[in-house]
Amino acid sequence: MKRSRQLALLAVAQTPWALVGCGGVQDAQPQALTKQGFYTSVEACERDGNSAELCRRASQAADTASANDAPRYKSKADCIAEYGELCTEKREAGGGFWMPLMTGFMLSQMLSPGRAPAYLDANPIYRSRTGQYTEAYRDRRDGGAVGSGTRMRPVDIAPNRAVTMSRSGFGSAAAARSGWGGSSRGG
Repeated sequence: MKRSRQLALLAVAQTPWALVGCGGVQDAQPQALTKQGFYTSVEACERDGNSAELCRRASQAADTASANDAPRYKSKADCIAEYGELCTEKREAGGGFWMPLMTGFMLSQMLSPGRAPAYLDANPIYRSRTGQYTEAYRDRRDGGAVGSGTRMRPVDIAPNRAVTMSRSGFGSAAAARSGWGGSSRGG
């Protein structure tokens, strides 16, 4: 075998060992965690260890978002087809529409080592006719206009509890996928 080919094989054989070191730099830095809680009331939010003021503020923010961004239907029948009897009519100048009632709110907080949890956001939660909870959220890429950029996504957190998720970077995600390191995902 030629010397250049031997050197190439040697370099390729060392690559996995070189990548193992990449995760160490990332893992040495404190990871930012996000805590998300799905609550059906301010009281349930407080029972989960959050302050009364934080829970009230999150509930009010979700109420405001719901009033502005809830799914809107032209008829009561259309709303009931999606959300069952959990629909209400909202009248505005020049007409009205039907929308689902908010059944809870999603509270998001940033957790940083050595600091109190920081409030990030609160989104309204709705319950569909099939019993699935969905979260209304504003897609920030679509601008800030009322009614624009609102999206719905399923909620996979049980009501009245919170979960913590790791917000990790490339090093820990790659290590978790490659089998060279442990998973950094919380749950």
